[in-house]
Amino acid sequence: MEENNNEVEAKLGVYEVGYIMVPSIAEENLSGEVTAFKDTLSNQGAIFVADENPKMMELAYEMSRSVANKKQKFSYGYFGWVKFECTSVQANVIKDMLDKNEKLVRYLLIKTVRESTMSAKRPYGKPEGSKRRATTRTEKVDPINEEVIDKEIEALVV
Repeated sequence: MEENNNEVEAKLGVYEVGYIMVPSIAEENLSGEVTAFKDTLSNQGAIFVADENPKMMELAYEMSRSVANKKQKFSYGYFGWVKFECTSVQANVIKDMLDKNEKLVRYLLIKTVRESTMSAKRPYGKPEGSKRRATTRTEKVDPINEEVIDKEIEALVV
């Protein structure tokens, strides 16, 4: 029975963490912070599958986080993600480390698949070359009578 538990723990799964880093990190120090972030993952046994370097972006809503025992609010942050492989035990340790990381405004750790699940961006609107169906209207329009309009205006003004 004990061997079965060890087999389950040793089975690797694919995880992805999407994260928002605090915007107070200087642009020139960002790569160093990302490297340190990835080092904490690899030190826990994470094997990297894919990643995207963080980019500064405006957040959909203001987020708050306690940093150095002070509540701070954020409207911007560096968003990035990392996909990696590890055991469920290692993933729990990584989650605990992410909870304590004060450089992160927010993160989301999920179990996923190795394959890329990103879909290509589709252009907004109708595809190029598609033709709009012509519509014809057959309404009978009476000619405008200026005298009638003038009388109606005078009646409204008085």
